[in-house]
Amino acid sequence: MDFLWFCAFVSLVFGLLFLASPDLLGALGTVFNAALFVLNGQTMRFRFWIGVILLAIAAWVFYTGLQMPVWYLTATWLVALAFGLLYLFLPGWLSWLSKASNAMLLSTDELAIGWRRVIGVVLIVASIYMFYGIFVSMR
Repeated sequence: MDFLWFCAFVSLVFGLLFLASPDLLGALGTVFNAALFVLNGQTMRFRFWIGVILLAIAAWVFYTGLQMPVWYLTATWLVALAFGLLYLFLPGWLSWLSKASNAMLLSTDELAIGWRRVIGVVLIVASIYMFYGIFVSMR
């Protein structure tokens, strides 16, 4: 029940923020969008061992998949094998993949601020529904 109280309160606060103060939400977005640390520099120092571990994981999941052939085990060992080989033999491609995946394709902050009235109303209605559900369940 405490979780539902928390969700309803957070939904209400953010719904009101979307409606009343989009500038504060923009400031919060810039604070929370900052990177805490860059993982690429850390993983490239240990790229050999990471590659070996990924290949071992790929072999283990492949062996497990032989006994129980399901699609997600096949996908898992193929991804682990691909990244293990990339870490061992083509680290330059990993850097390129990292730069390509870090590119901003769609700014969700701008999209949310553009639809702030709709999102705010939906969040407030959701919080009212949650508060009503709490009230009904307490009777």
